[in-house]
Amino acid sequence: MDRANRIIYNQTGKILLQTGEATGDVLEHDEITELFYTDVPYGSIDYTRNRLIGINVETKEPILEEIKVELTEEEKRIQELENQLLIAENEKVGGLL
Repeated sequence: MDRANRIIYNQTGKILLQTGEATGDVLEHDEITELFYTDVPYGSIDYTRNRLIGINVETKEPILEEIKVELTEEEKRIQELENQLLIAENEKVGGLL
């Protein structure tokens, strides 16, 4: 199946988004009956830790999904050593940490 390049543009004809053409086992475009927008303040989302997956249509708030990062074996080893040091220090000072 071939999918057309959907172009979303504003009232002046300026292109805001293009989906690009696709072929093969791809999903067809959804029918658009209305368009909305919201402005998310600059810096309010840490895109290195979160993925924007949608917008709550009632509140216009972004719906975020935390990005799960797989640690390398070396990073896991370092994290375990850091945890062991914290536990040892916590025991040393009498559980104040």
